[in-house]
Amino acid sequence: MVLLRKQITTENGIFLFSPSVEDDCEDYNVSWLDINYSVEDRHFWFLIRKEKILSVFNQYINPNGDIIEIGAGTGNVSHFLSQAGYNIAAGEMHLRGLQYAQEYGISKCYQFDLFDPPFYQHFDGIGMFDVLEHIDDDILALRKCSSMLKPCGRIVLTVPALNFLWNRGDAYGHKRRYTLGGLTKVVEKAGFCVLHGSYFFSAIFPLLLLRHFIEPDDRSPVSKEEMGEREIRINPFLNSLLFRLCRLENKLDQWVSKVPGGSIILVAEKNDTIQ
Repeated sequence: MVLLRKQITTENGIFLFSPSVEDDCEDYNVSWLDINYSVEDRHFWFLIRKEKILSVFNQYINPNGDIIEIGAGTGNVSHFLSQAGYNIAAGEMHLRGLQYAQEYGISKCYQFDLFDPPFYQHFDGIGMFDVLEHIDDDILALRKCSSMLKPCGRIVLTVPALNFLWNRGDAYGHKRRYTLGGLTKVVEKAGFCVLHGSYFFSAIFPLLLLRHFIEPDDRSPVSKEEMGEREIRINPFLNSLLFRLCRLENKLDQWVSKVPGGSIILVAEKNDTIQ
């Protein structure tokens, strides 16, 4: 382990580097972890996103390398990738998320602040799945990721796409949505070379557009009470239908990857010549 700091505390096997991080931070309320944990093994969105991430990992990430998921939440994606043979650790600022990750069987759990990373050139790969949109300075965040990667290390990102799909759900901590071209520019400014980028959740694009009008964001401040009451509900029949539809989209990826969708997945390699 290549560490920048020697002072480490542990709690039930979790390494704590930034134990003072607040649970109710402005950009991500810890209560959302409880909500996600309750649905992420059955809700179509979480299931399809994991399948999409794995398909990209299988193309671009060495399963024998050291990998960390930053902003791992409950560790559900890390668990999925681990089951597929990847050597992956969970990194998260909220201790509760890492406690969930341990329940999923993730043995390497690191609690830290991305802007004060404890690792230097330690990892071969980094995953950040729907994290970057919560961060004000996305370029600096990616540069911090780059510092944790070995030379030629790679990062895999997912983010919500297209600002005209913005809805009240985005008000819960999101700073922006991205276009594929816009995300590419951000990643390149942070010192990476883009290897792959595509939209996904294109199959439900009409529904996402409809949601923009049904659940508009009036730009009013989001209270802590509203954050805490956020729930993810879906009719079981509709959930099954959307799962099948989006899984078909994943199988047809080579034909539909440039079609606008609700999310973007991007792979980039650290460019050491411009660090």
